[in-house]
Amino acid sequence: MNISHLSALAKLISTNPNEAKTLIKLGSVDVLKSLGDGKYTVLLENKTLTAQSQMRLNEGARYWAQLTQDKNTLPQLSNLIKMPQLLKSFANENLAYTLKDLQTLLHSKNPAASLKQTLFEQLSNAMTKDEFSNTSNLLLSLQNQTFTIPLYYHNYFSILQFKKRYNKKLKKTQIDFYAALEFLGPVSGVITFEENDILIDLSVAYEKTKQILEDDMKNFSYTVTLSLAQNIEPLYEANLNSLLDVSI
Repeated sequence: MNISHLSALAKLISTNPNEAKTLIKLGSVDVLKSLGDGKYTVLLENKTLTAQSQMRLNEGARYWAQLTQDKNTLPQLSNLIKMPQLLKSFANENLAYTLKDLQTLLHSKNPAASLKQTLFEQLSNAMTKDEFSNTSNLLLSLQNQTFTIPLYYHNYFSILQFKKRYNKKLKKTQIDFYAALEFLGPVSGVITFEENDILIDLSVAYEKTKQILEDDMKNFSYTVTLSLAQNIEPLYEANLNSLLDVSI
């Protein structure tokens, strides 16, 4: 099974962000301060406002959230899912790939070696503490057999992760997949090579996300199944205290 099969999957989840945000009504919410009684000062679409949430939120964290508001009431945050720190860390960084860059990497002769070389070059040229830290995190992820790719698409940052493994029970090679997309929410999945077909099982957190991806699959050549899931987690999140242990 070739890692280049992920190129087609990357295209599938790279739906039009503006269209997706309109249909899903999904926003990125930064929690600035807890005001008590379920009220929070939040940053949404570069606007600071006070909103209500039945779910307890952490100050300084960022969440996927759907926002509704009735007349004369505070905006209500619902369907909240905490974003991974990775997505927040790489915002406004110059380490992100374009979709074209990603396709070039995945179709290279040795994607892991190509990514490692690029990251070491970026590490040696790092100009800020954050750039050094983030590049080190990507190297630590690769050291743990997980590709972590920051992706910049239509003015939005995303995180893609994938990891190749052998399923002893099925006796097949598989690729675990994870994506954190501001406009679709978290996505996870498993790609399996089955004789002459590629089977892709994807899980998403929002029903509207599932509907959008189902619409995008009409011309997709592989067999894809979609389901809803809770607690979709990254394949790997680097320990910030391990930055001195980069030994790829």
